[in-house]
Amino acid sequence: MITYRKALPKDFPHILDFLNMVFSMSHCPHDFRQLLPKIYKEGQEQKSIHYLALENEEIKACVCVVPVTLYCGNKTITCATVGSVSVHPYSRGKGYMRKLMHMAIQDMKKNNISMSTLSGLRNRYQYYGYEKGGITFQYCFTSDNFRHCRERFPKRDINLCQIQDEKTPLLAKIQEIQENQLLFVKRNPEDFLSIMKSWNTKLYAILENQMCKGYAALQGNHILEMYLTDENLLFTSLEKCLTESNSKELFLRVSPCDSHLFKGCTQLFESFSISLDDNYMIFDYPKVLEFFLNVKASYIPLSSGSWNFTIKEHGSFKIQVDSGIPSVTQIENPEEHSALEFSSFDSILALFSPNHSLILDETQLPKNCNWFPLPLGLSPLDKC
Repeated sequence: MITYRKALPKDFPHILDFLNMVFSMSHCPHDFRQLLPKIYKEGQEQKSIHYLALENEEIKACVCVVPVTLYCGNKTITCATVGSVSVHPYSRGKGYMRKLMHMAIQDMKKNNISMSTLSGLRNRYQYYGYEKGGITFQYCFTSDNFRHCRERFPKRDINLCQIQDEKTPLLAKIQEIQENQLLFVKRNPEDFLSIMKSWNTKLYAILENQMCKGYAALQGNHILEMYLTDENLLFTSLEKCLTESNSKELFLRVSPCDSHLFKGCTQLFESFSISLDDNYMIFDYPKVLEFFLNVKASYIPLSSGSWNFTIKEHGSFKIQVDSGIPSVTQIENPEEHSALEFSSFDSILALFSPNHSLILDETQLPKNCNWFPLPLGLSPLDKC
């Protein structure tokens, strides 16, 4: 007998065993309690929603959903992060994942979630309504960059201090720095260190004269998050991270709204790339568009103008920007609906991706429009 339901607290030991087995068989040995303590360490049963497919009460497929809230000033939106997508290797092809994803997405809509994100193959998750979108910059640095550019940057004496104790006062300061960014996800203080340790990431406080001046979340030789209270610390902080990684190269992930990092990175990098962030699906277009227009307005003055467009199955919308202040409304009058129409997939590529001009011609926009692409994106540490 096949049953589909949400997990109960008593299911968690079985979910953990199931995930470890499936991912270890498909990839390499996995221990989800270590890899994702924010979800799977003891006592976290209420922090996530798991959807299960069971054959005779044995788990055969699983999907995990963790809702998060994004902040930009006094604006917020909710995002359902999806992960732990898994099917028993002997039960594939039976439609279990389609059913679980449908259940999860229906719950997101019912609970007025603004959007959703998950990582994985683009075409695989298009079946469920997701499309690759968002923007992320990645800078690459080598020891040669630091050697040749040393004279361009102030000399600063700093130390990296790995954070492993949840009771250290440094943790509160690090969270204060994280929440002082233009765009951030609100993290429960009691879960903050577990979140920062996701996927074998190590959290370091950046100390100058014993004072916390920033932090770096280092996964191997990739910095997933770095924020500083003093941008003049960038050179020394990156060099320390390269040494700590014991690697020939160091990679730094930067969001479009982390503009304070761009100047130093531009002088120092060996190479950089701009890429799509992840798979996204939008449920509440007016709220998501207005939110990310406000994010962009916080670091670039938006051009004034008005623009109508239609998204299939979602309706027609109007973006209005006056004196740099954006608003987005749904057009109710059928006579005002726009002939410019996108599918939900194309809307992600047109409005939220670095290759937006392939879908959206500038002649279709207000004159001198600088609204797009919008800076959609989440830190990898806030995903599951």
